[in-house]
Amino acid sequence: MKKLISLALAAILLLGVFAGCKRVNMDEDVEAADTEATSRIAQTLTLWLPTDGATEEDEEAVSAAINRLTQAKYDTAIELKLIPRDQYADAVDARLTEITTKIEEEEAAAEQRRKELKELKAQGIEVAEEPEEEEETKPEEEETIVNELGITITKYPEVGEKQFDIFLVTSYKQYMDYIENEMIQQLDGELSGTSKLMKTYIYPTYLELANVQGTYAIPNNHPVGEYQYLLVNKELVDQYDYDPDSLSSVLKCQAFIEDIGNQHLDGVIPLLGEVEAANMHYFGINEDKNEWSIIGNQVTNSMMYSSPCIPKSVFSTNVYINTVGMMKKLKELGYVGDGTLKEGQKFAVGVISGDPSVKAQYEDEYYVRTYAKPMMKEEDVFGAMFAVSSYSKSLARSMEIITYLNTSTDLRTVLQYGAQGVHWDYTSEDDHDTIKILKDSYKMRLTDTGNVYMTYPGPGRPMSDWDAGKQMNLDMISDPFMKFPGVLTENNEDLLKQLAEVSKEYKARLDALPSEGYEDAITEIKKEIKNDEFLKGLLDNSGENPNSILQFYNDWHDENYPS
Repeated sequence: MKKLISLALAAILLLGVFAGCKRVNMDEDVEAADTEATSRIAQTLTLWLPTDGATEEDEEAVSAAINRLTQAKYDTAIELKLIPRDQYADAVDARLTEITTKIEEEEAAAEQRRKELKELKAQGIEVAEEPEEEEETKPEEEETIVNELGITITKYPEVGEKQFDIFLVTSYKQYMDYIENEMIQQLDGELSGTSKLMKTYIYPTYLELANVQGTYAIPNNHPVGEYQYLLVNKELVDQYDYDPDSLSSVLKCQAFIEDIGNQHLDGVIPLLGEVEAANMHYFGINEDKNEWSIIGNQVTNSMMYSSPCIPKSVFSTNVYINTVGMMKKLKELGYVGDGTLKEGQKFAVGVISGDPSVKAQYEDEYYVRTYAKPMMKEEDVFGAMFAVSSYSKSLARSMEIITYLNTSTDLRTVLQYGAQGVHWDYTSEDDHDTIKILKDSYKMRLTDTGNVYMTYPGPGRPMSDWDAGKQMNLDMISDPFMKFPGVLTENNEDLLKQLAEVSKEYKARLDALPSEGYEDAITEIKKEIKNDEFLKGLLDNSGENPNSILQFYNDWHDENYPS
């Protein structure tokens, strides 16, 4: 009943709070979901993580601090292994291969023994069959030892030679490979039952995207991307009698920028710096680098990961072409700054990137509108996910630890910053709002160690500093090309190389166009593209052209996001 009451209270406190935004005090004990219905017994699990720096002494101190928490709370010991980041993926794969090979060798030896016994029986030789080893289905008896103080304590078992429990998946490709090769376990049963608390603390889109015909790892919840804000000077808008509501985009600000520029006002930059159409995506041979291509499209502020974003000629993407044309004219007039301000200067219009604090910084003097929302990328979801190996001693107990990291501050802070009193401590005994670093040899990436909202953003920074990040999660869009494999296959590599060359030619022509006659020149280029057999083939939607980028994209989208 006590557990049920605690869970109910936690649910009430979290009601209406998205994305794990609840602040959890270091001393607060978040009630974990029940695991096995059977009696608890001491177990040891492994936890492997990449590190940006940790000595052997650091690892021992952090491991001891972790075990003080997990052993007291769950009767679970953790064998922590920290691996340099550049060696981590290979080390995980090597461990999985080692276990798989050992199992295969044991199975092969057992099969060979069965054949030998069968042959002996066929010859009339009686041989006593060896009993097959059975998987343990009942808890072992818990062992105890007497420590140096004469106190009887629990003895935690050694890690099995074929045991591998919790580890970090670091890419979408890795995630899919592990699923396909059955190296990690499906977690949906735990998420719907014993670990359902995590659904309250992790922003829903993370879990939606992690579900690829089942959820096999838990993404580490964190803020994504940044805003681009359009700023329009209030004083100048009033002085020159513009309607602020009409200045809702950079393109709609062009006449205002030119008007301010024509005034040649001292200390006023008409446009703070060069502006591009937001969130352009290009299709081509270097798509992973988003290299400019004649085929592309814009990801708008209303799109999500399942939204269609159809490949087309960028010369038919009006917001892109019109923004390029506007910038040509404004630069020729000398109305575009270099993106910086000298003391005493101000600007009429500008686009500035950052978190919501940018809005607060400028909104007294400028109308602030969102030019581009923060965008969740593939790396945000799949770059740091806790998975449970198929060779885990216990899925339930592993998920218990993962849930702990995602819902409570104490373990989360130890894993991120190290042992309290060794690596960090509170700013003061009476002030637990911030921490200070005592020893900086232990270095972990904040997104690698669990839900970031459950620990401090950094030394000297209170948990309230996460408020901006939480707002970004609420406002964000998600990249519709997440999980998209790109358009490079064995069959189209030569075509994409040709597309890259054609794109270079068109980009050079576009860059060389003056503002005078720009629209007429674009019209002519559009006609060329429409009649170009090569480009027509790449954008063919008949379903009969195997070289069509458009068809490749449509097939992928229909398969992943059927209507």
